[in-house]
Amino acid sequence: MKKINIPGSGAGQFGRKIDVGGTFSNPFRMAHSGVKTLPEQLAEILVEMIINGTFAQGQRLYETSLATQFSVSRGPVREALRLLEGEGLVTMASRRGASVTKLTERRLVDIFSVRSALMGICAEELAKRCDDDMRAVLKEGTRRLFAAHDSGDVGEYIIIVYQLSIYISESADNSLAKEILFSLGRQTLSLTRQVFEYEEYRQIWANDWKGIADGICANDPDRASRAVHALLENIKISTLEIFESQRQCLKKKAAG
Repeated sequence: MKKINIPGSGAGQFGRKIDVGGTFSNPFRMAHSGVKTLPEQLAEILVEMIINGTFAQGQRLYETSLATQFSVSRGPVREALRLLEGEGLVTMASRRGASVTKLTERRLVDIFSVRSALMGICAEELAKRCDDDMRAVLKEGTRRLFAAHDSGDVGEYIIIVYQLSIYISESADNSLAKEILFSLGRQTLSLTRQVFEYEEYRQIWANDWKGIADGICANDPDRASRAVHALLENIKISTLEIFESQRQCLKKKAAG
C-alpha cells in the first residue's frame, strides 16, 4: 500500500508545531491505532486543503484530477470523498460528483448550537469528578493557550484550542459527543481559522477557556457549562461576521 505521510498531534502534549489539518485528524490522548488506509490518508490531505483554502466552499472536486495529483487510482480518491461526505465536509450530488460543502448562515448557527450543547454536557460531567491529574492538564493547557496568544503565534493557538476541546470530550468518556464534536469542528475550521487572526478575539476566547477550566477544576458543573456556552456563542458571533463579510465580497465581485 502506498504510504502518504501526514503529521499527527502526538499523545498528551499541547501545541506541537504541526499543520492544522494534521492536528484535526488525531485525538489528544492517544495516537491512531494501526496504519491508516490509503483512503483515510487521502481524506486527511483533503481536509488540510479545505481548511487552508486550497479548495474553496462549493468548489468541485474531480476524482480524475485528484488521482493524478496524488499518483493513485480513482478508487481510493472516491472512498476518501465518501469519508468526508459522512462528516459533512464534502457534498456528493448526482451527475455532478463531489464538491466542498458550502456553509450557510443557518448551518453555521445550527453547528455552534449543537457544539455548545454537547461540549457543555461533557464539561458538566468532568466538573463532577475532576481530580488533581485533570486539573494539572487543564491548567497547563490554558497556560499554553495564553502563552500562544501573548506571543501572537496563531497556529499554535489554534492547535491548543482544538486539543483542549478534544481533551474535554475524551475525558468525559462520551464517544458519541467526541465523534460529533470532532466532525463539526472540522466543518467550520476553514472560517474560524480566519477569526483566530484577530488578537481581540483570541483574548476573549482564552478568557472563556480559563472560565471553562476554572469551573471544571472547582467541581462546579453549572459554572463550567455556562463558560462553554459563552465560548461557543462568542465564536459563533465572530465566525458569522467573517461569513457575512465574505458573502458581501462575493456579491460585489459578481456584480462587478
